[in-house]
Amino acid sequence: KSIMDFVGIDKLSLLDYDEKLSCVLFAKACNFRCPFCHNGLTVLESETYIPFDQILEFLNSRKGKLDAVVITGGEPTLMDDIVSKITTIKSMGFLIKLDTNGTKPEVIKDLLDRNLIDYIAMDIKNSLNMYPCTVGVKKIDEERIKESIKLIQNSGIDYEFRTTLVSEFHTLESIKEMGELIKGSKKLYLQQFVDREGVIQKGLHPVDEDLANKFKDILSNFVEEVNLRGY
Repeated sequence: KSIMDFVGIDKLSLLDYDEKLSCVLFAKACNFRCPFCHNGLTVLESETYIPFDQILEFLNSRKGKLDAVVITGGEPTLMDDIVSKITTIKSMGFLIKLDTNGTKPEVIKDLLDRNLIDYIAMDIKNSLNMYPCTVGVKKIDEERIKESIKLIQNSGIDYEFRTTLVSEFHTLESIKEMGELIKGSKKLYLQQFVDREGVIQKGLHPVDEDLANKFKDILSNFVEEVNLRGY
C-alpha cells in the first residue's frame, strides 16, 4: 500500500468550498500534531487507503454534478505525487481547493505556478512564538510559514486564512501578534473549537463568543474581512 494514497473521502460537502458542491479527499500524512485536531484519529491512524483509480472512477461519475474537489488532510502537500494527482483531477473539469498548514511553500508555489488550484485555505495556528505548543511540535521553521503566507497573499486566486480558537492557546496578545503576521490579507475565519470524539488531546476548551469577538476586532485592524465560523 502506498502511503501516498488518500485515506478518506467525503462524497458530498456543502461547507468546504463557498457556494460550491464539493467532494473532500483526505491525505493521511501530517507533520503537525495539533492537540485540537478533529481529524487526528480518522486521518492519522487510518489504515484504509483508497486506491486513486477508485477515486477517479467516483469523480468521473460525478462530472456535471459536483463543482469542486477539496484536497485536505492531514497535510496534502506532504504527498510526493500531489502535483500529478491534482493535475489529473483538474483535467476532469473540477475546481480545486487546497487546505494546507503552510509548511511546504515550495509545493504551494509549484501548484500555483501550474495554475492547478482555484482556492487555497491555510491554517494560521497562532502567533509564531505560540506555534510550537499550538501545533504539538517542538521545532517550527517560521520562515516557511511566512513564505507560504506571502505566496498565498500574492497568488491572485481566492484564498482564506483560518484559525481554530482554543482558550488554552489563544490570548489577546498572541492574536495581535498573529494579526501582524498576516497583515494585509483579504480574509480570515476564526473557527470555534468543538471538543469531540477523535480530538488528539481531550479536555481543551473553546473560546467564548465575547472573547472571539474581541479577537475579531483586533484582527480587523490587520485583515480586510474577519468572520467567526461556528459561533
